Amino acid sequence: MSVAFLIGATGNVGAHLLEELGPDREAGTLHLRVAARSEAAAAKVRAAGAEPVSFDLERPAEFDAALAGSDTVFLLRPYSIRQLIQGKQTIDAARRVGVTHLVVVGAHGRPDTPYPIIGWNFLVEAWAERSGLGWTHVRPNFFMENILIQRDGARGTIANRIAAPVSWVASADIAAVSAAIVRNPTAHRGQAYSIATDARSVEDIAALFTEITGRPHRVEPPSRETMLERLVRGGREPVYAEPLVDYADAINAGLVPEAAATFDTVERIGGRPGMTWERFIRQRVAA
Repeated sequence: MSVAFLIGATGNVGAHLLEELGPDREAGTLHLRVAARSEAAAAKVRAAGAEPVSFDLERPAEFDAALAGSDTVFLLRPYSIRQLIQGKQTIDAARRVGVTHLVVVGAHGRPDTPYPIIGWNFLVEAWAERSGLGWTHVRPNFFMENILIQRDGARGTIANRIAAPVSWVASADIAAVSAAIVRNPTAHRGQAYSIATDARSVEDIAALFTEITGRPHRVEPPSRETMLERLVRGGREPVYAEPLVDYADAINAGLVPEAAATFDTVERIGGRPGMTWERFIRQRVAA
């Protein structure tokens, strides 16, 4: 039986990943150990039938003991400047204790990107490649779920600064691709998979909300200052928040054409059609 250690598996992507890997766990081909920072997170993991392991990315001295005995490590880091050292420390521990494969979740972008918000992820990937372990990179573009956070249903507004079309992916689709890799890492060794299924502007998405809900929706783009304030208030470090806003502004200026690219990764690797915005909104409205 293979043992997978999942880091970052108690959020949106992780909940779907545990569901995707449930049949493998039930069949006895995969044992799932899941990092949990709190008892509430551990309870969710137990409810999904997996084994919770006390683990905090801010306590690297405990990494070796937590990762020992695992064959594959799935690494989904918080989107912050701390991801650089957290990623390196996790990869170093995985190498020390005999892990054989790393699944590193980062972000889609071109290899020579000049934008820190993307390039920081590539630095963690580069350390994984240098580790001598097997590796696979998972590179999602913009998360569909973020629009739900930015949407005010009562007012019919979406607070998003990006005006140009970009490509989007649902957490469930990231999980489907990741599950295929965790299930059979050898088949995906040395591969980097960008994931994005539907390219739309936020204006297009607002129009879909209007059509599907029957209630008018519009985009209210926040100013640069307002967006920075919201990001910092939401827990982002200023050193991370500013490059994030810079990236949005570069997209609007037409400097990041790769931000609108779409891929067949979900169907080719995950084994099902990728989520579209129309289907995503209809599912959320029905729920």
